[in-house]
Amino acid sequence: MRHKQLAILSVLLTVTAFIACKHEGGKQASPEEHITGIQIADTILYPVDIINPDTTDKWADIRLRRLQRKRMVNMLFEAVYQGNAKAFDYYTDEPFSPEEIKEMEASGEFERNKVSQLQFEEAWYLDTINNRMTKEVQSVLLAWPVYDSKGVFQAYKAGFVVKFDN
Repeated sequence: MRHKQLAILSVLLTVTAFIACKHEGGKQASPEEHITGIQIADTILYPVDIINPDTTDKWADIRLRRLQRKRMVNMLFEAVYQGNAKAFDYYTDEPFSPEEIKEMEASGEFERNKVSQLQFEEAWYLDTINNRMTKEVQSVLLAWPVYDSKGVFQAYKAGFVVKFDN
């Protein structure tokens, strides 16, 4: 059973990696580039662990080896602070001002270095003419781990959602 789950997970991760690698070398898309093709999913939600919570899980280490986690999290915070993206309360969908996020970060409620999971909301497109599949990230939820009194991981706590104007 575990082998079957790992096989399914590896196929899903391979497809996700293929989709995510639209631009080589980490280059940003130019403003002239746009998504083409037929929309095959208007909303896909999925979580991605960005810190391996299990030190014995070597496969997770391999999957995360090229992730620039700190840089990505910093960029998300800075996008909100600079007004290039908007932050929202996950539970109420009420907007947070950049100042409110700064206050929560300063208080320790949202600690950048402890962001352990992201939940992406995306639209997916398939362009059979150009033989490519692309995705458009609509929002990213930042989540933090919750531990019990013995330090055992329990779950992830939703922090705030960063929404992009696409």
